[in-house]
Formats: sequence, structure tokens, C-alpha cells
Amino acid sequence: MKQILFVCTGNTCRSPMAAGLFNAAAAREGLPVRAASCGISVFAPLPATPAAVRAAANCGADISAHRAQPVSEELLSAADRVYCLTRGHLDVLELMFPAQADRLAMLGAVDIPDPFGGTDEEYAAVCRQIHQAVEKLARQMGRERESS
Repeated sequence: MKQILFVCTGNTCRSPMAAGLFNAAAAREGLPVRAASCGISVFAPLPATPAAVRAAANCGADISAHRAQPVSEELLSAADRVYCLTRGHLDVLELMFPAQADRLAMLGAVDIPDPFGGTDEEYAAVCRQIHQAVEKLARQMGRERESS
């Protein structure tokens, strides 16, 4: 089974939503891919924020069991592909782990803003943006699987 990794800052909002939403899409599409997430600035195994849990649930993913984990060489090495939520995350990973640069990419064409501390509406908007990006990624992986 392929493994992908989503990376954000604290691993309590964006990347857990991305992993949860991707896993829901992959299961629905029958893709042999599993997503995990981590953060560049994780200091404790905190849960996803309540607003992120609610936003993800409204988009079809349960991230209530999530606990933050820091990015590591081991996590990056285990992933077939690593998707960053902003260009800044990508730049940091390229500096921290230059040997992994060929596995790194942006999730979308633009940075996905951090809703941390924001309103439920802000979380919902970010979750919709992530949902669109991971659905596109799952469809792309499905097409690649069919053509191989």
C-alpha cells in the first residue's frame, strides 16, 4: 500500500484535515493509498483543534482520534509522496531534509491559510479548500492506477 504524508505547521488543523479527507476519498475510490500527517513545529501530541474536527466531519472525515506528531526523516522516508500545505512548509522541508526533495510537493497551486484560532466559518472555508485539493489528488491517483 502506498503512503502519502501531509505537512503543515502544528499538525492540529490543516494537515490532519487533509489526511482525514484524503483517506475518506481513497476508501471511496478503492485506492491502495493511506495518508498520515505531521507538522514542522510540533512540541506535544496535541489533538486536532475542536474546530478542525467539526469542519472535517462536515466534509466527511473523522479526525477526532488525531494526535500531532513532528516531521521526521523516518516519516518522510516512509512516504511515497509528501504534500505541503504552503510554499513555506515546502521550503523548510527542502532545507531540513534535502535528500527527500524529490518526494516533496505542494498540495494545491496556492498556500492554504492556517485557520488556527479562527472562527468555525474560517475553518470551514479552509476545509473546503483542502477537500477540493485532496479530491483532485485522489482522482489523479485513480487515473494513474487505471493507466498502469
